[in-house]
Amino acid sequence: MSFNSQPDRHNLSEAELMDCLLAASTTEYPWNPADPETADYYAQSDLHFSLDDWTDAEIAQKSQSFFTTIQSCWDNADNVEIGALETLTAKFGARVPQQWLERIAANASALASSKLEPVEQLVSAVRDLLSNWANDDLLVMARPYAYAMRCNPGVDNPDNIVRPLAWEHLSELERAKLTILIAQYAIDALQ
Repeated sequence: MSFNSQPDRHNLSEAELMDCLLAASTTEYPWNPADPETADYYAQSDLHFSLDDWTDAEIAQKSQSFFTTIQSCWDNADNVEIGALETLTAKFGARVPQQWLERIAANASALASSKLEPVEQLVSAVRDLLSNWANDDLLVMARPYAYAMRCNPGVDNPDNIVRPLAWEHLSELERAKLTILIAQYAIDALQ
């Protein structure tokens, strides 16, 4: 991370600090503490940073606020994933194994902020569950769900795409289609 321009640390908001921490690095971080260049890296970076003008109370208050904000980011992500799982369980819990719903909710949550195309996001959300399917086949199956506006309006109704049977009585194709539909529900619930 480059520290060439230092903002006034007293006026640094939490959002600005997060932006600074997540900004693209112009310096390669020395991951190996035994590397002789590591000490030089830290010595150089410490030249631009000092807490001397902050009181211990300010440091304690700001750091506590910072870590509370970080924790709330994680908690919000967990709550969103739990909400998506509850939605999936309410809609599909009687038809689909719970572990599949949990995996789909977790995968969709991990992809929520990705820049993938909608169809690629759907395939990524189900790839590990449908590993016996070729990626191209999954892309073809996912298109009607990812681009529902271009398809039949009933495509999001599970009874229109698979027989209303228990999971173990569905064909592999029906399971794949239903899994992709569930992933679309999860992605929609996370947005």
